[in-house]
Amino acid sequence: MKFTDCLRTLPVLALVLAGSTSIYASELATATMLSTQLNATTWEYDLTLNDTGTTNVGTFWFSWVPGEDFMPTVPTDITSAAGWTEIVTGSGDATDGSAIQWIAGPGAALTAGESVAGFSFESTTSPATMAGLAPSHPTEPILTSFVYSGAPFSDPGLDFQVQQVAAAPEPGSIALGLIGGSALFAALRRRKVS
Repeated sequence: MKFTDCLRTLPVLALVLAGSTSIYASELATATMLSTQLNATTWEYDLTLNDTGTTNVGTFWFSWVPGEDFMPTVPTDITSAAGWTEIVTGSGDATDGSAIQWIAGPGAALTAGESVAGFSFESTTSPATMAGLAPSHPTEPILTSFVYSGAPFSDPGLDFQVQQVAAAPEPGSIALGLIGGSALFAALRRRKVS
């Protein structure tokens, strides 16, 4: 092959490489997390996992990437989505951190385009702290998580950030806030004057 012929094939080769699918593209996920304060020091966290890739997700690690646990305290009262089981790893201290691994049982893997709720845990780590960096790995966000298709390390997997969502106000709290505010006093003053 002549050198000029090689130069003509380079753009075609570049297009083929640019259009190739990443090994990670099939295993994309997102997750949302809602926090509810249970008492002065404890929160409940409820998670929903969304499979945004093209393959099934069979393992969901919360607050973890391979070899690194990020939560600063060990979670308690963990529940799993139907057909999933959980394992807690790490000591939950400043040098190690802690994480939760949820594994789908037979037939429970999350299929492409679907979501599953029912993952939850309790923690003394506040939502504000949970939104920050891991004390055990100060360059990593605590909410970094990881998914893959099946058994541990059956494929490369992908990490992503869990999105915290604001808790809904308690029923009646908005109305009570308005009634107890300056609008009530203004209404009372108008009534007294007339």
